[in-house]
Amino acid sequence: MELLERTHIGELAQHIGQIIRIRGRVDTIRDQGKIIFIMVRDRSGIVQTVAWFGDEDLFKTAKTLTAESVIDITGEVKEAKQVACGYEIGIKTLNIDSLAQTPLPIAIEGEHVDNVTALDKRLDYRWVDLRSRRNQLMMDVATTMGASFRQYCVDNGCVEINAPRVISAASESGANVFEVKYFDRKAYLAQSPQFHKQMGMASDLERVFNMGPVFRAEKSFTTRHLTEYTSFDVEMAYIDSYKDVCHFEQEMLKKMLADVKAKYGDKVKEVFGIDIKVPEGDFPYLTVAEAKEKLAKAGVESKDTGDFSPEEERAMGEIMEKETGSEFVFVVDYPYARRAFYHMRDSENPKIAMGFDLFWKGLEITTGAQREHRIDVLKKNAVERGMELDGQLKDYLEYFEYGCPPHGGFGMGTERVVMKMLDFGSILETTYLPNTPNRLGKLLSKITTGQAKA
Repeated sequence: MELLERTHIGELAQHIGQIIRIRGRVDTIRDQGKIIFIMVRDRSGIVQTVAWFGDEDLFKTAKTLTAESVIDITGEVKEAKQVACGYEIGIKTLNIDSLAQTPLPIAIEGEHVDNVTALDKRLDYRWVDLRSRRNQLMMDVATTMGASFRQYCVDNGCVEINAPRVISAASESGANVFEVKYFDRKAYLAQSPQFHKQMGMASDLERVFNMGPVFRAEKSFTTRHLTEYTSFDVEMAYIDSYKDVCHFEQEMLKKMLADVKAKYGDKVKEVFGIDIKVPEGDFPYLTVAEAKEKLAKAGVESKDTGDFSPEEERAMGEIMEKETGSEFVFVVDYPYARRAFYHMRDSENPKIAMGFDLFWKGLEITTGAQREHRIDVLKKNAVERGMELDGQLKDYLEYFEYGCPPHGGFGMGTERVVMKMLDFGSILETTYLPNTPNRLGKLLSKITTGQAKA
């Protein structure tokens, strides 16, 4: 007998009265003696299937099923007014592709249930955890987000690059890099594609973007940090100001949110209870000094004049949304001493960097700046930071020796964007398989990391 082509469950309404074939997972089983109801799900939906006692071999197979087993069914799509969707499948053949062990190591979270199983254990069995409706939708949203970012960049004259992730020089100043052995020499996992984005400017590509992994060797045990995350980066040549970069990112985010809302807005509302807001107009700007003043008036304590604590970020988001109606805010005029050496200084106030951070709903999602493109100034900045010009920076500095246009760009943590869009409580939940100081795929022991579990 020739096999039927698979029909996705979400398409069954078009096949009432027909014999079809579905393949998917056993969601739940109700054994009522002489009739067994098997709820089957795939990526497109869920359907009730029915096995009757009359077919002895089929019924015997159905009796052996366990939840989460993978099965292959042929049957007739029948009208069934007692079922919410209005139809069910009468099973004619049932094959088990893969029988799931029981019990499951974790409970797959239900539609309206939060934190059924501890997060650490859920992440240790991430391939099971990702089967939940919430996580399936999260992955769909993340896919549309990435596609929208890419398309916006392509539509606006950008070239996609794939910057190397093993590099000869650390891409940021400081010691938070992973060293790797590269044959007989030392190399590093890239903290950012920054240097190679700027190479694209020197190459006359003019506008580039890159989506890929970056690495931070920081022992940060928080709900917003990872040692490996996916960054979406853009660099643009011939800018007049870092605000040109801000405008590009602003419009890119607005387009992305509109795309996600159009494709998944109703599902996000149903599953997460969130109405995705597509901003109108320009995002507000706020200087660091103005932000600190607003926070002080609100009674939020500050211990750092040049940066913000998580508590300050959350409060600033609430204040600005109340004052402006915007969930987004560009914060500018950071002290140059706190920014990367390749950020351009304000010519009128050299203590200020020509850069920005973008905050969304009280969380920093982006750092960006106008870069220093003049080789003499760039060398001077590096020397001031105690960096060796003839050492690790030599290759980078060569990009500027033969002419490089004024340029700027930004890097955005994509997992943070999904986290804020869907209001997840932790970035670990919006990462396919998160790595942190105490997690490398699975949770590491305290002895291995020398750190207590976060």
